[in-house]
Amino acid sequence: MDVRVISLESSSLRRASIATQFAAFDMAYEFFDAVTPRGAPAHVDGYDESEFLLNCGRVATDAEVACYASHLELWRQCAAADRPYLILEDDARLTRSFRDGLPALERWVFECGLVRAALPLPRQSAPVARQDSFALHYCRRVPLQALGYAVSPEAARRLARAGGTIEEPVDKFLQRFWRHGQRVYALLPAIVEHSSLADISDIGERVRHDYDVAIRLRRLIRKSGNAVARACSNATFTPGR
Repeated sequence: MDVRVISLESSSLRRASIATQFAAFDMAYEFFDAVTPRGAPAHVDGYDESEFLLNCGRVATDAEVACYASHLELWRQCAAADRPYLILEDDARLTRSFRDGLPALERWVFECGLVRAALPLPRQSAPVARQDSFALHYCRRVPLQALGYAVSPEAARRLARAGGTIEEPVDKFLQRFWRHGQRVYALLPAIVEHSSLADISDIGERVRHDYDVAIRLRRLIRKSGNAVARACSNATFTPGR
């Protein structure tokens, strides 16, 4: 499983943190030079502002579009390489059990397609398998944040096909498994956490405006539709599928 760390070329402090952590584990990884806002249009099929507004109650920041484009490009690279990727963001902190959890993560990403290495929510997930001291959980409700996750080539192709046009932030897109068709799992205990560097965000200020009643009503309908779609998808879930 190849490890890719999304990081801006200019983020020297974050890159140094990642390098130190992987050196301590004596493990290989590669930085993926994060897409910049200026370069984002070359990596996405488009940005649908009206859909983004319905999904989030605001328009996207330039940094959000660039972040999405970075993940999208890595899905495409994963599919082309035909190898699973562990995708990390550069404010990650590798836990002490990081190395020990990789065999289980690699096994389950082949079986399941998309396995989160960070931020699972046990109360909103169900255990479906165990290997050594690690458990695989099916996420009935997927947490936000795309800090760390493993993706198989098949799943990467599915995500890239469904997510070429930006209609929400990348973590919210991943959350909506009924839309892209890829169920989401999580490794417990988590082997990746946020470091203190996460306190300083590169995404920028996300401002919600007081939109008119029609837009608020459409957002309420969208939220209700998502809840129904999630419940219907969860109702069809069978462990091992």
